[in-house]
Amino acid sequence: MTKQQAPTQPPYAQIVAAIEDLPGLENLSEWLVNALAPITKRQKLMDLLHGRLLGHALHPALSDLPVGMWASVPLLDLVGDRRGATMLTAVGCVAAGATAATGTADWSVTYGRDRRLALVHGLANAAALALQLGSLTARLSGRTGRGRLLSIAGLAVGGTAAYLGGDLVLDRALTVNHTAFLSGPGEWTDVAADSDVTEGTLTAVDVDARKVLLTRVAGKVCALENTCTHAGGPLNEGTVEDGEVVCPWHGSRFRLSDGAVLGGPATFPQPQLEARKMRGRIQIRGRKG
Repeated sequence: MTKQQAPTQPPYAQIVAAIEDLPGLENLSEWLVNALAPITKRQKLMDLLHGRLLGHALHPALSDLPVGMWASVPLLDLVGDRRGATMLTAVGCVAAGATAATGTADWSVTYGRDRRLALVHGLANAAALALQLGSLTARLSGRTGRGRLLSIAGLAVGGTAAYLGGDLVLDRALTVNHTAFLSGPGEWTDVAADSDVTEGTLTAVDVDARKVLLTRVAGKVCALENTCTHAGGPLNEGTVEDGEVVCPWHGSRFRLSDGAVLGGPATFPQPQLEARKMRGRIQIRGRKG
């Protein structure tokens, strides 16, 4: 019998794996995290950059602006609209600055291989911005040919960066709702003794192959999904502060009574389940609302 060969990764996965294992990325990441600490500790600013007020991550939405503008520039060059090409290059650079700020905020709460790949994503975007700024400078000084070449080069580097960003979101689920596909149970289900659920204590119970968080607020039993919407952290391992649960992974804060997100990096609220007391037992069923 021949020994069965282990399945090999597709080429694109091998390339991504090689990128995230580049030497020096971990040390550079740690240095940047420490350098950015005075900014990342400003919670109101970080909530704004994460997009908490919008209800979902701000960075992916903003990233479409510079990409769309810069992708249009070669077309304007093709039809001879120099003024329009220069204007879109400039506005794209401004939009890229805002995109970089929100991306840096999201990057600051990543770890391990995700952080390393996201750093390369950010560095590639910085290179793309530098090329577009070079294009803008060339265009404003009348060197249109050089400006066109730099625009195309910047667009190519930006496209590579966008691919890595897509891998982070679509393959590794960064900045997406980690409870989106959790639901049920459809019927009232017995999960715990009433005496086991106390004020100020976080109790995780098994329901439909997942965990649900139980606690009491002002005597009322509250049930939330235990998986943090931000990155999937186990909320039962967090802390309770003034009627809020603080995620142990990244410090997101949720109101226990209804799951509202009160502090980022989470942008999605924590889903609330129905809960009731029946004959000394706690029963729960699917989400409220």
